[in-house]
Amino acid sequence: MPGHPHSRASERLDPLASGSRVRELVEQLPVVVYVDTDDQRPSTTYISPNVEQLLGFPPQRFLEDPGLWIRCMHPDDRERIQSLRDEVWSSGARYRSEYRMFRRDGEEVWLRDSSVLVLSDEGHRLAWQGVIEDITTERRAEQEIRASEARYRALVERVPAVVYEMGPDDERRTLFVSPHVEQVLGYSREEWLDQPDIWIELLHADDREVVLAKHDRHNETGEPWDLEYRLIASDGRVVWVHDRASLIRGLERGAAWHGVMIDITAEHEATEMLLLHKEDLERRVAERTSELREANELMALEIGERRRMESELRDVEERYRRLVENMPGIAYVWDVAPGAESRRFGYVSPRIQDILGFSPDEWHASARVHPHDQARVSEAVDRSVRTGEPFVMEYRYLAKDGKVVWVLDHASLIARSETGDPASFQGVMLDVTSRLDAESKAAAAEDRYRAITERGPVVAYSFELIYAENGDPSVQVSYVSPQAADLVQYPIERWINEPAVWFEMIHPDDRDRVARSTAKNWRTGEPWMIRYRMIRSDGTLIWLLDAGRLLDRDSQGRPWTFQGILLDVTTDEETRAQVEATAGAQREALEGALAIPWSETIHPETGFERYTYIGSQVFDILGYTPEELMDEPKHFPRMVHPDDRPRVHQSVQRSDETGVWDDTYRILRRDGEIRWLHSFGRRSSAPGVIPELWHGVAIDVTAYRAEAGTDEGVAAGDSVVDRAP
Repeated sequence: MPGHPHSRASERLDPLASGSRVRELVEQLPVVVYVDTDDQRPSTTYISPNVEQLLGFPPQRFLEDPGLWIRCMHPDDRERIQSLRDEVWSSGARYRSEYRMFRRDGEEVWLRDSSVLVLSDEGHRLAWQGVIEDITTERRAEQEIRASEARYRALVERVPAVVYEMGPDDERRTLFVSPHVEQVLGYSREEWLDQPDIWIELLHADDREVVLAKHDRHNETGEPWDLEYRLIASDGRVVWVHDRASLIRGLERGAAWHGVMIDITAEHEATEMLLLHKEDLERRVAERTSELREANELMALEIGERRRMESELRDVEERYRRLVENMPGIAYVWDVAPGAESRRFGYVSPRIQDILGFSPDEWHASARVHPHDQARVSEAVDRSVRTGEPFVMEYRYLAKDGKVVWVLDHASLIARSETGDPASFQGVMLDVTSRLDAESKAAAAEDRYRAITERGPVVAYSFELIYAENGDPSVQVSYVSPQAADLVQYPIERWINEPAVWFEMIHPDDRDRVARSTAKNWRTGEPWMIRYRMIRSDGTLIWLLDAGRLLDRDSQGRPWTFQGILLDVTTDEETRAQVEATAGAQREALEGALAIPWSETIHPETGFERYTYIGSQVFDILGYTPEELMDEPKHFPRMVHPDDRPRVHQSVQRSDETGVWDDTYRILRRDGEIRWLHSFGRRSSAPGVIPELWHGVAIDVTAYRAEAGTDEGVAAGDSVVDRAP
């Protein structure tokens, strides 16, 4: 948490804050906090509101639908996470995992999920309390590349329009067309591409000259193209299309028109029908309008006078009836009835139907009072009947559907009998069920928020800045959750009374960095998320993730109230350090070997291949830089020795079927020298995934095959499919 050597506290505060402060801390944490039942297949009993910002679903959805969380989880992660949760549940150990989820809008996010088992004072298992951190930014780089390729391919092939790419030359060759062309014009994509000039052939005779002239003009100017014209479908139908395209320059194969054709035949047919019926419709409308005008003039006088009289009669009645029937409660008149039933309702407003489900005729008040309230209601009624004092009480009714409805009932005396005894009361009953339920839930929520804050794996804290006359701020800690004492093994009272202690415990190598970040946060009010090391009282070292934000500013606009969390990320940092050390060692070993590592993507349908990585060793072995070879996707056929090309070509074809490439062949350096390479690789992408992803390495074995091959030049020979440098 932020601290400073010169910070101070003006007073000692109780670390267990009030319920409202605890709730505010939980709901404004920059992470998702949750509570699960202690079941092997748990249900969520609480999840903080910011889960909606993270996943797009309101918290209530996860409480009402226990299966929603696992349904939102990525299918490839479900079995792994379920196995891990079963293992942790059995042992009661701390749970920590990373997995993918799908937001409500379909976006994939990566989450880091940590939770601990909460035990009662007697050691009984109660629930699992945890926190979820959004780590999408750390994990998205490679996934976004693959998702982008799949997304654009699906967009082009599934959009309900014909997407195409056309050459800018006079031949107007179609380079690409989406499958929707078959639905619009009856030609399959293969038929369309096998006839490069098919678009010209299908132009309607009446439109061909105009369309081709405009196409030529746009080819010369490069301006966007937007035109409606007709094409002839395979079954002879005339199809109107709206064609829009833009000239894209700088492509690998030169400039090309990228466009989309939308079928607008239905709109044109509707327009033609409207034109045919327009004159007839206008004539009919004119005749009917004349007839109605005459009739309306005669009726207007009679209707107007009658309505004026009726309106005056209704106004008086409606004014008072609306006041009674539209008030937000049940209005009634209660007549004192001698005998067993001391309340007899002479009038009950229709709102009783909305509140209790009974019509005014069905209502029998005394029979529907909740059994637990009947005695005290009867006693209060009798007192009002004897004394005439107002009847005011909150009690329960049983509605028609069996639900319990709390009402605030207030009635006053309006008439007395000839003997002076109370005779009639007038009153109103208000439905206060929601208010009482809310008060009950608020009390329960306060206990739950306190448990979440003070027993979960996250330390929550809040503090205020106190400004001196010269404007320098100092910190006053207002709350620290009790887990902090276990985290760094210092009493909480010391942090509240001596905030500088926290800063002194930060590792010396991180102290300046934390001080600069803290000063900036205090000055600007920007949110923070920083990792640093802390030396515990026993001398051990832990890593903390400290995140927080500004909650409020003072009357002068200066940052004032802050809130944050602390999370133990020691395991993550240790794992990251091990991974980085291992990856560095592997990279140094690979780049220092007499071998060329390579990665390649292949699109089997289009034949497009591209090297995404070639090791720097290629310059020492073949005399080319990696950038030169990656800029020339077809360098491999050119460099293979002519005598080896047929055999290598067959080997490549076999690798397409098996997913494994392994061959030894001769290849030419830039200076014409022959080198022997033993190249092997493997298709690492799943079957059917496009594009295919291959990884491999080519080893220089010239020293072992010096007696083989020739130093003669290489002439053009058979084509070879790419597979290795």
